[in-house]
Amino acid sequence: MDVMPDGRAGRGLLLILVTAIVSGVSTYVNLFAVGSTSSSAFVTTRNLLVALALVPVAIVFGRGAMAKLTRAHWGRLALIGLIGGAIPFLLFFRGLQLAAAGGGGITVSFLYRTLFLMAMLLGIGALGERFRARVAVGAALLLAGNALLLSFTEPIWTDGTGYVLAATALWAVEYTISRWTLKDLPSSTVAIGRMGFGALFLIVYEAATFQLSAVGRFSGTEWLWIGISAAFLTVFVITWYAGLREVEVGTATAVLTLGFPITYALTVAFSHAYVSPEAALGGVAIGAGVAVTVGRTLGKKAGNELLGRLRLSRPVGP
Repeated sequence: MDVMPDGRAGRGLLLILVTAIVSGVSTYVNLFAVGSTSSSAFVTTRNLLVALALVPVAIVFGRGAMAKLTRAHWGRLALIGLIGGAIPFLLFFRGLQLAAAGGGGITVSFLYRTLFLMAMLLGIGALGERFRARVAVGAALLLAGNALLLSFTEPIWTDGTGYVLAATALWAVEYTISRWTLKDLPSSTVAIGRMGFGALFLIVYEAATFQLSAVGRFSGTEWLWIGISAAFLTVFVITWYAGLREVEVGTATAVLTLGFPITYALTVAFSHAYVSPEAALGGVAIGAGVAVTVGRTLGKKAGNELLGRLRLSRPVGP
């Protein structure tokens, strides 16, 4: 990340921060959205809506990239769709559904936030990203803060925990491949490749398992939840891939852990739960983790912008 211009890195981190906020809110919403419906039918329908919504985005911002794709590019996008836009969504939402029924919804949300540990190792090993002590310290603070927020009154392991861990591992691999692919292709192309191919694979799965008819049984309320969830996911993939293009995968996924305290805060606010001293300490640790992870880059960006404005405002001549 240090080799990139400060402006690009700063914009990338800001986009990842937006993604983390969206992720935190959407995880809380999805606990209710998936409910007792067919989780695979829910995911398939929602992801298809997201893919359709991304078509105009790819046309406008893709700069004609789709017409210039090589066979290797198509193969990579198909792989991203399979292991990023299809299989992990089936696993994650089934796991979320089972965990929520078993009283462990918050726990599995925390486990998903450990994605950065896998992604950081993959980034170093597969992409040659450098190990950065600053990011490691920030990530440790973020993980510790998230752990302090975790309600240990909930079961640590439920029927859905394994599904969520498997989905998390697949997303870590997919983000690594996507980061590599983003060096050649616009972020909008990678985003629609992920969601478009993912939706196709999901439709094939639904047809093969004779579950397509479940879509026709959605109630009006369920369609509303699907639309809300799709809107969140559309914003997520747009901001995430645009940010990931400029930021190393280890740093990006570390910042993404900020989503868990947002999910936690929403849960506490709407359930009127008591905030323990440990949870308050966790909030402080998370704030410190974000500051350590992104503060230097964003601070340099803000400083450079301020210096630029001062130069422009300086009087010309004697």
